[in-house]
Amino acid sequence: MSRRFWLGLVLMLTLALGGCMGGGGGPLVRPGPNPAGGRLMIDSEMPWTRMSLQRYQLWTIDGELLNRLYLVPNVRPGEYIFLGRRQTNRRPDGPFYRPGMRVDELRDLVADGLRASGAINVETTQLRPQTFSGRPGLRFDFSLANEEGLAYRGMAAGFEHERGLAMAIFLAPAEYYYPRDADKVSRMLDTLRWR
Repeated sequence: MSRRFWLGLVLMLTLALGGCMGGGGGPLVRPGPNPAGGRLMIDSEMPWTRMSLQRYQLWTIDGELLNRLYLVPNVRPGEYIFLGRRQTNRRPDGPFYRPGMRVDELRDLVADGLRASGAINVETTQLRPQTFSGRPGLRFDFSLANEEGLAYRGMAAGFEHERGLAMAIFLAPAEYYYPRDADKVSRMLDTLRWR
């Protein structure tokens, strides 16, 4: 697997945030309702390992390279979709979030962020509106490859709240890990809520 791809996709969040591990990382997520950072909650049907960073959580079942679920409770207005960088006069373009974006614009922000991290052949499908505990949001599926051509599939969900945008993004290799967990993760994403 390409170093650039993984550095972009995995480290873009950890290094861009400048955050540090909370509580040493790695606590077990048990089935049932779980906090996902800030006021974001999600219900899980299966156990995960959780790394809590300053502004998001990364959950995995088999290891970050095989499956991962990013839970981002708050992308603030003007921030890069995967946190970190901010929109400025010198950097006005890019995948920066702004309140009131349409669902297709939010989908495109996530896809652009994946491309910026080194993913290639990023394609999105099945964009659909969805309500999360009374808040309008979106769901969509995507596929991508790393530079060596290893295929991945994923799904994303998000909704706006009074502070910004909450997101959940699941990604796993297309051949085994994604089909194994996709139904359970999809049901999990349906339970996203702001408390």
